[in-house]
Amino acid sequence: MEQNLSSGICIIAGEASGDAQASLLIKAMKDEFKARDLPEKHFFGCAGPLMRNEGFDCIINVEDLAVFGFTEIISHYSVISKLYKKILQEIKIRKPEVVIFVDYPGFNLRLIQEVYALGFTTVYHIPPKAWSHGEGRTKILQENSHLVTSILPFEIQFFKERGVNAKFIGNPLKDAVDAYLTSHPNKKVPYKIGMLPGSRKSEIKKLLPLLIEAFINLSERLDKVTGAIPIAKTLDPNFVKDIARKTAEQFGRSKEWLEEKISFGIGNAYEVMNTSSYAWVCSGTATLETAFFSTPMSVFYKVSPITAMIVKRILKVKYISLVNLATNRETIPEYIQENALAINLVNHALKLLNDIEIRSEMIGELVEIQKMFPENSANNAAKEIINTIEKYDVPLEQKFRIHKDIWIQK
Repeated sequence: MEQNLSSGICIIAGEASGDAQASLLIKAMKDEFKARDLPEKHFFGCAGPLMRNEGFDCIINVEDLAVFGFTEIISHYSVISKLYKKILQEIKIRKPEVVIFVDYPGFNLRLIQEVYALGFTTVYHIPPKAWSHGEGRTKILQENSHLVTSILPFEIQFFKERGVNAKFIGNPLKDAVDAYLTSHPNKKVPYKIGMLPGSRKSEIKKLLPLLIEAFINLSERLDKVTGAIPIAKTLDPNFVKDIARKTAEQFGRSKEWLEEKISFGIGNAYEVMNTSSYAWVCSGTATLETAFFSTPMSVFYKVSPITAMIVKRILKVKYISLVNLATNRETIPEYIQENALAINLVNHALKLLNDIEIRSEMIGELVEIQKMFPENSANNAAKEIINTIEKYDVPLEQKFRIHKDIWIQK
């Protein structure tokens, strides 16, 4: 049957990270359409600056959707509701080949249900962490997505066991690290400690003092160590440095000592991950990026007692770091809540810095993790998405039946 692939592609991104990943996907889809000798597509939907740079027809700006926190969502509810209705109406009018939802679950998990019910082909690119937050999100993905393109290998079994048509496409972080390493040799500076406290102000306030305390403790036991702290471009460097300086002063260290021993850089996380001999990493995607640089590490995190109690009830997984979730074992130690102590961070750093055999063993495990991730994740996603468009280019009744049969069989 000759496929009709001449109409538009709708993509819904809702924040900066989604804008970045969607822009890569747009490039890859354009290349794949050309490779298959198919007509050029018109891309429209919710976009940020990177997507707009790709000639994207922006119906809603990501900047208008990027609301963080419960109170902010409440105060912006009427605006978000209007934007939601606006994009849904555009989808009804334009009748795209496919609607691709990129991350942003608070908005997209609701919208995908309405779009699927209208008979459009739906794809969730970079799905919400259903595996860590219970079954509700998984059920929505199972019943309302024709394809889920996952960037984490351990998600696939979870999704497939629950009837979600999920495909592992690799991870854009791995592609970014590989690209960085092509022009920056992987060379470790002896006794350099990478200190990654996160990118949010709340994380810096709570976690940076712990890192400074740990580094001072470590330097007393190993004088030749140096430290490096990357500062996210979204943060005021003086805000970060002031917290570091005040913490150092509490432990009897001067501003001059701090500046001599610890370097601060803006937006240089990859440089720090690449050149450090060891790293203390705040839980999050940075743990996976650090693993891609083959840098030994430990992960740490600390939240308020009330938040910790809520999270403990919600989370359904054994580990919090993406590295350990990928291997399904404690490949790197996790120092969480009451265990997030300077002495624990220091003792593990000393063990890895002073024992070549233990250090080599961890590096070997990190290399094995790297092998789990295929190259060119955006290209892989584009191929899977276009295959899905072709598969579901059928009358509605048949379309619903094919999809239902697939997730029942899984």
